[in-house]
This record gives sequence, structure tokens and C-alpha cells, in this order.
Amino acid sequence: MRKGLFLFVFISLSLMSTAIFAQSVNMAITLMDALSFTVNPPEFLPADEVKKRKNDNRFEAIASDHISVVSSRGYVVKAISGVQAGAGPGLEGLVQLSSLIGTTNGGNTAGLVLKSDVVLPPSNGNPATVIFAANCSWNGPVSANKFNIAYKIGSQFAYIDKKAPPSIIPVIFTVLQP
Repeated sequence: MRKGLFLFVFISLSLMSTAIFAQSVNMAITLMDALSFTVNPPEFLPADEVKKRKNDNRFEAIASDHISVVSSRGYVVKAISGVQAGAGPGLEGLVQLSSLIGTTNGGNTAGLVLKSDVVLPPSNGNPATVIFAANCSWNGPVSANKFNIAYKIGSQFAYIDKKAPPSIIPVIFTVLQP
């Protein structure tokens, strides 16, 4: 009888232990979209004067690795001029931007559309698209895309008048994931 009871307890424990260890754990992990955006102020911003025509003076400056974007999916970088519409004669359309692949970029360049000579609207207008990326910024271990931005101040749209040139023209960048 003891032997039968011992055998019954042994079999019961062994069945329970296999049932306990045979269970599996299910875990659901949801990864949120990652988006990080940095505008790096240039230490030095050399400006070159470019004369196209008699009354068309243009200053051009390229800020290296000016914008960094880390994104887990496609993104759009937009910009707008800080100048208000009607702020003064010749100030609207004063700033143009061109985006270029950054000097030290190691991120994913597939699906990038870089815009050139984008005329920035005034601050109460709709922001203009400067960079469009259809894919994420990751390229293996490198997570960020870096972009050079060429600022063009004064153009065929606005002649810089010596009497009232703005000393600072703010440019406002935004990034979003469509």
C-alpha cells in the first residue's frame, strides 16, 4: 500500500512539474516610432557674395551638418522664414534654402529627396518642404541622417537694399512623420 501511494505521489508530482515547466510565456512588445531632430548652430558660417545681375545681389552660406534627424520611418523637414508678411519692402521671399547630404552623414540615403532653392514663405504662411525621406534614417549602426543647409539671402525675388537690410532673418525648421 505504501508502495502504491508512493508511486501515485511520484507520478502526480512528475506530471504537475512537467505541466508547470511546459507552459510558455507570451509577451507583446510594441515599439513606438522614434523621431529626434536637432538643428546644430554652425561655429563659423562663411558667406560668399554672388552677383547674377546688376540689381540682384545674393549672399550664400553653407552650414555643414546643420540638421540631424533620427527617425524610425519616413519624415519631412519643413522650414519657414521668421519674417512676417508685409514686414517691409523687399523682405518677403528673401531667404532660399537648399539641402545637401551632410559632410559626416552615415545614415540611410535611400528614398531621400533634397530640395534646392526653396523660397521660404513668411511666418504666417505654410512651411515649405526642404527634405523628404521615404525611409528611416538608420543605416546599420548609424542612426542619424545629417544634412548641410545652403542659405541664400537676397535673390531674384528680393533685392537687398542698403538702407534697410535685416541683420537677422530667423528660419524656423520643423520635422514630422507623415
